[in-house]
Amino acid sequence: MSINIVPQEQLAEQNDKTSIISKIPLLFYPNPKTLYQHRAKRMAFLAKDSPFTDYLNFCAKIVLEQAKLIENSPIKCDLTNTVASAAQQKVAPLSISHYPVDTQWIDYLSPIMDAVVNINSEIDQTIEALAQNTVQQLTDKANLLRNGQFEQVNNNEALFIWSAMSVYYSQLAHHLPGKAVAQMGEHRWLCPVCQSSPVASIVHLGSHVGLRYLHCSLCESEWYVPRSKCTNCDNMENITYYSLDDALSAVKTECCDHCHSYLKVFNQERDPHLDIIADDINSLVLDMETEQEKFAKSGVNPLLLST
Repeated sequence: MSINIVPQEQLAEQNDKTSIISKIPLLFYPNPKTLYQHRAKRMAFLAKDSPFTDYLNFCAKIVLEQAKLIENSPIKCDLTNTVASAAQQKVAPLSISHYPVDTQWIDYLSPIMDAVVNINSEIDQTIEALAQNTVQQLTDKANLLRNGQFEQVNNNEALFIWSAMSVYYSQLAHHLPGKAVAQMGEHRWLCPVCQSSPVASIVHLGSHVGLRYLHCSLCESEWYVPRSKCTNCDNMENITYYSLDDALSAVKTECCDHCHSYLKVFNQERDPHLDIIADDINSLVLDMETEQEKFAKSGVNPLLLST
């Protein structure tokens, strides 16, 4: 099963009303106005008692600026034609092949960098270097990151570029007019909105209790994935879970013995205040323990690109 986005008027003819999967909310678009505010608060809370206090406080400055940019410099867009053409071509509407990287995200870069000046000399050098980049150079680096070529961009620069792009793409995703349907297809574990990799997965509370969703590292959308299934290779056998505490832990790693990858699972039933980005940073010790078991992380946390 993969998830595709279609215009509202096509929804009735795309969905099989008798199918169980059609009853499940397949996709949640982000609400940037509340998302970054909640994330900043969560980081401040976790930083009070964390082995990664300094880094959480550093990231909180970035996230607070992201929240301010959403409030003070929102984008305006009409993506009706984008969704319609993407549905016709059966591609993700904000994938780089269908919606090429433009320069609007660059407007967010300087304010984000300004939020963390004078933290340390390494960060200041990165900010100074990025400030000297031309629009074309920044666009080229953004294209490399969008294509998953993270090793081609300086890690510290990637953190700032991705943070700025995320502010832009989360707003684009929020404005998408289409609905999600389940169809057969490839790349099912990439974001159906922008085709980026997930950060981790989350088990929701409320009316969607017990359902597992992957959370996009770029546009912040979330899409449904069945539980106890590898989010990297589709394997459903020999899935192992590790945690630092016990079986009821709110944070676990889901490890696949077939492809030897892992991705974290955050369970809001155990902790309703979880934020995937913040809690992923706070639980880095679990990553270290899991990687000692010879598993490699398949997800991407944009605020850990510099580590």
